[in-house]
Amino acid sequence: MAKNTIGSLFFLAFSIFYFINVFSIKKMPGGHFEVMTASTFPYYIGLAGIIISTMILIFSFIEKDEEILSLSYLKTLDFKTTIYFVGAMMFYGFTIRSLGFILATIIFLLIGFVLLKERNIKRILLISVGVSVGFYLILNNVLGVYIEPGMIADYFVGDES
Repeated sequence: MAKNTIGSLFFLAFSIFYFINVFSIKKMPGGHFEVMTASTFPYYIGLAGIIISTMILIFSFIEKDEEILSLSYLKTLDFKTTIYFVGAMMFYGFTIRSLGFILATIIFLLIGFVLLKERNIKRILLISVGVSVGFYLILNNVLGVYIEPGMIADYFVGDES
C-alpha cells in the first residue's frame, strides 16, 4: 500500500470522528439564530478534512505511485516527537479550563517550538504570546465568540457576584 493511501485513510478516519463529534457541542440558549456558534469552525474543519483526505485517497489510486511503505521508511520517521506533541495536546486540553485560553495556548506553543528545536527565545515568546493574544482578541472582539478566561483569572480577579 502506498504512503499517501495509508496517510489519507488515517486522516479520513480522524476527520469523520471529528465531524461526528461536532454535533455533540452544546449551543447556548438562543444560539440557533446566531451566524457563528461554538460548532461553526469545527464543522467546517471536519468537512474540509473529509473532502481533502478523500481527494488525496482518490488521487493516490489514480496516480498509482510506486512509493511503497517499507520498514526502512518507517525507521526514518520521528515517532518520539509525535508522541511528545500528542502529550502536549493532552496537556493543553486538560489545562485550558483552569489556566484559560491565553495562558494554556502560550504554554502549548512554547512546548511546540521547543519540540521543533527552535532555540531563539525572543522569537518563541513573541510568536507564542502574539498568536495567543491576537487569536483571543479576534475571537472575542471581532467574531463575538466568548472564550472563558479560566479559573486562574477568577482566582486573581475574583468572582463577579
